[in-house]
Amino acid sequence: MKSLMSRILRDRSAATAIEYGLLVGLLGIAMTFGLRNITNSIYNMYHTVDNHTTAALAR
Repeated sequence: MKSLMSRILRDRSAATAIEYGLLVGLLGIAMTFGLRNITNSIYNMYHTVDNHTTAALAR
């Protein structure tokens, strides 16, 4: 049992895999929120263009 515990504590590959998993998860969350902001900006831009086009055609 002691040798199993010492082998697990010396093995760093599992810790590295967990760290990479956490980084990928954090990156996914950041991309989701960033994409949401970009989407809102693009929507507002097209909405402004639509309003200006409608106003120009109404003259």
